[in-house]
Amino acid sequence: MASAARHRFWSATFTQLSLLPSQSAVAAALCRRTPKRLLRELFPTILALVKNFALFALATLLMAQIPVSAQEISSNPQPVSTRFAGWATNAPAVYKLFSQAVTNPAHQLRFTTNPVFDHFIPGTLSCETWTNFMAHTNGASIGLWSVRLRPAGWPAMPPVVRWNTHCIAWGMAGLTAISPCWEGEGGPGQVPITALTKRHGYTRGHGMGPEGFRKVYAGKKVWFLEADDTLIERRIVESVTRITQGRDYTIMLFNKDLPDSIAPMRVVSTDMACIKCPYRPNAPWLIFRTEQGGCISTTIPGFSTITWKGGDSGSPDMLPLPGELVFFRGRTTTGPSPEMQKDMDALCKSARLNPSRYQLDWADLSMYPSFASGF
Repeated sequence: MASAARHRFWSATFTQLSLLPSQSAVAAALCRRTPKRLLRELFPTILALVKNFALFALATLLMAQIPVSAQEISSNPQPVSTRFAGWATNAPAVYKLFSQAVTNPAHQLRFTTNPVFDHFIPGTLSCETWTNFMAHTNGASIGLWSVRLRPAGWPAMPPVVRWNTHCIAWGMAGLTAISPCWEGEGGPGQVPITALTKRHGYTRGHGMGPEGFRKVYAGKKVWFLEADDTLIERRIVESVTRITQGRDYTIMLFNKDLPDSIAPMRVVSTDMACIKCPYRPNAPWLIFRTEQGGCISTTIPGFSTITWKGGDSGSPDMLPLPGELVFFRGRTTTGPSPEMQKDMDALCKSARLNPSRYQLDWADLSMYPSFASGF
């Protein structure tokens, strides 16, 4: 009876462990051994199992401290747990880190560390623009104009345009520098003009003809819109196009100064914008961009639209300072520079104007810290 009981015990044990293919043969052999002999024979195997288990446990603990990328997780990972793992900074952005344990279909355990944007470092331009933006989003939209259309007889008849007073940029200085329409555009809103001085308008260089000073656009009408929806019309006298030596822009000279109700947009260089308000992964990058459809995209979900369509080239990219839009480049085109100012001066001299009255107005961002460029 004792032998039969021992046989049943060892047969059941090896069936559960699945250590050997023939459990009955092993159980029969074990029945012929005394407990002392069995212990002596099995002790090395038991010791090896204990060591292997201890090594596995240690490796699991170490893996919990080493973040791995999501690519290392096989298909269809299943979350097991998520926990706060600390803070990380990619200045000016600050992130919360969350460690997540996941298993894949093969029941392999992996760990990932996911950064989640939390805030910007106080005192940075990114922090100031983000805080100001968040305070003005209630009820706001991205449409620049409530009405913008070409009537029958355009361009002999002026366009019909009305501001959208619920636009996210409504009331900001520099907004009226954005022209809703000009006679040389292709489709509505394409190749737009932005006033950078009371006599100079900016648009793209590529697709505008050969480089140099020309009067091919002379006499073409350009319209701007005052805050009370009054249209202001100017005509182009001369233009200069640059498409070589790393430059891409056209500057138009108007026949008359723009009135004070149309405020030219202040400017910063593209490099300055890059280091004062850099792009950071997984953090909001607050840049305002117009597009031909009549919207101003903020790059923030819910306040954005596609801004890289054919015809959007030359549309202004702007830093949204509190209460002001500041121009730093065009879409796919180059931004303000000393060379651009020289071209403006030359246009003024050609029209016998005093260039000192028509200088780019450079915004001072020196009070904000600089960081490595992100775009």
